[in-house]
Amino acid sequence: METLKQPVGPEPVGPAAPPAEPARRVVAAIDIGSSALRLDIGEIDAQGRVHLLENLRHGVRLGKDVFTTGRIQQETLRRCVTILKNYSRLLKEYGVTRPDQLRAVATSFAREATNRDMFVDRVSTATGIAVSVLEEAEEARLTYLAVQDILEAAGLLATGNAMIMEIGAGQTILLYLENGRVTAAQSFHTGALRTHELVEAGGAAGPQVKRVLKAYANELVAQILPARPRQKIATLVVMGAGARYAAEQSEGKVPGPAPRITRVPAAKLAELADRLATQSVPSLVKTHKMTYQDAESLAPAVTSIAQTARALKVRKVHIVQATLRDGLLREMALRDHRSAGFEEQVIHSALTMAARYATDEAHVRNVEAAAVALYDELREEHQLGGHERLLLRCAALLHDIGLYVNTRAHHKHAMYLIQNSDLFGLTRHDMQIVAVVSRYHRKALPSPAHPEFAMLPLEDRMTVAKLAAILRVADSLERTRREAPRPLEFRREGNRFVILVRDMEDLTMERLVLREKGNLFADVFGMVPELRELRTELPAGGLA
Repeated sequence: METLKQPVGPEPVGPAAPPAEPARRVVAAIDIGSSALRLDIGEIDAQGRVHLLENLRHGVRLGKDVFTTGRIQQETLRRCVTILKNYSRLLKEYGVTRPDQLRAVATSFAREATNRDMFVDRVSTATGIAVSVLEEAEEARLTYLAVQDILEAAGLLATGNAMIMEIGAGQTILLYLENGRVTAAQSFHTGALRTHELVEAGGAAGPQVKRVLKAYANELVAQILPARPRQKIATLVVMGAGARYAAEQSEGKVPGPAPRITRVPAAKLAELADRLATQSVPSLVKTHKMTYQDAESLAPAVTSIAQTARALKVRKVHIVQATLRDGLLREMALRDHRSAGFEEQVIHSALTMAARYATDEAHVRNVEAAAVALYDELREEHQLGGHERLLLRCAALLHDIGLYVNTRAHHKHAMYLIQNSDLFGLTRHDMQIVAVVSRYHRKALPSPAHPEFAMLPLEDRMTVAKLAAILRVADSLERTRREAPRPLEFRREGNRFVILVRDMEDLTMERLVLREKGNLFADVFGMVPELRELRTELPAGGLA
């Protein structure tokens, strides 16, 4: 047992030098979508705000190809290459020449195309633009980034439950928020253009079109309702090209509580959906000077919005003028202006998932706190960054969810549940890391004999080993259930990593568990973890 004198107070420090403001920089986002290619070029100012400089849009039939044949046709590919070559020339004129100045992404059509790898390689080789195919979870995260500031400024995230719905050409993204925090994110393979193709393939005409569109919209609603929070949805926020058209055309619309938001009565949206169902695509193209791809998506999109609002019993719908490119540009701005709140959104989503499996929240919160303290202390040894720290936090919060299935082998059950779940803000790759780290919080050590570990690249295997080593030690320290985490201090003594726990009467159980679970820590970091008590010496005259 060691004794430490109680400090009198904080040491005085001089005034900190003001941080240097980052210079303005030009960035760009390219969205290769199911119905169009879109380019936004913006400038990030010293405060991290994005100012749009130029935006371009060119219609393509990528979604039409994939949703009907499963492949991107050569003619469509050639058109994409031509458009992107023009974008590349324009980007150079704006000085967008470095990889960190540009994000180019492909969405739902690319995830489904059987020749997506050839498409991405051909585009990247021919244009010099590196294209990545967005995962559904990543697209949901960017959707939230696109609207977060707008909704916060309008006060729509302050209280109550909200649902954000983005209706794209090939899919629909839903985000559920409780008091401003994302609790769940979902994607459905039901998009406006995809629905149009189904209606057209079914041969519906005249009055049948309205009935068929409502039937498809109600199929989407049937998927939404079981996943929504138990509490009533107070605010329905909608994005997408069809929603923007509805904001322009609906009767009874009024300005929203902030710029870029329009409030439309749900009843008026239903009337607009019925009118659109009776109009032909050529007449919409002629009347509104829009592309055929846009016109084909209008009636399915507005019908889906109207039926969702009806099912949720909301009287007004908030339509936001925001796009995926806004999310991409904001993400680039956040590289210089990190959002502490966004990481907490991910953690809130993990806590929501843990609660779903009846996890002991006090225990996992304490394990998380101990894991973070260890991670921060061992920065020199592990050489990992902030993102891996977030993955460790998620693994700490979820490591016990397998107990919901069975107490035996619950670490393996936890891995399976995490692998087959989504957390807002994390990619499938991230979830695999979290799952495997959770699997190794007890029992066997990481081994090439385990398929889930062996399938990872070397760099990921080392990340898993480091995070699992920390998690095992953190879990060892929480054998006694406590309402609040205990403060920890650390010391290195030769080949020993000493963990000092203040004012604990008995650490026998913790020491026994640490002796069993600390072997991975010793292998990874070259130090044997050791637990000691630390007594606080009371000031003179204090109570004995």
